[in-house]
Amino acid sequence: MNCFECLKSRTDSPDHLKAQPAPVSSTPAAGPGQTVVGIERASGGVSQPKRQAKFAYLEEVLKSQKGMAALREYMATVQQEHVLDFLEDVRRYRSESDAAARAKSAQTIFSSYVAVCAERELSLDKPMRDAVVAGLSEAPPHLFDAAERAQLEELRRDVFPRFLKTPLFERLAGLA
Repeated sequence: MNCFECLKSRTDSPDHLKAQPAPVSSTPAAGPGQTVVGIERASGGVSQPKRQAKFAYLEEVLKSQKGMAALREYMATVQQEHVLDFLEDVRRYRSESDAAARAKSAQTIFSSYVAVCAERELSLDKPMRDAVVAGLSEAPPHLFDAAERAQLEELRRDVFPRFLKTPLFERLAGLA
């Protein structure tokens, strides 16, 4: 197996995050600040690939305040920061315990992101929009779940892979 096949097999599944034995190296013993495989150690003794792996998944970036800030900065450059605003608004909406407050939030989210020609309109299909409209009067906590899943999938499939190739991500992961 060559280096590229090995790397691909490690990154195709979350198993690559598990401890892997270091590859056998034909280079001399490691010098100060290096491992046997020649990866420069960052302060604190965490190798660069492990630091990058922390933010290699969208969910990890979304959980991190620094990750969200970097992703938001990137998404502003591609005019899609409204997707992160939508996700945050839906999270707040779900946490509303008062039905009247939740109904008001539902209307705000709908008019801001879901309605056709909304100021910050999301890319949603007609059946999804229709489902939100149908539940708008009741405003159940799960009203925006399908739209949220669709936006997360779009982030995961399209936006996040491009973000991983940016200097913003390199700074976030401590690679720059």
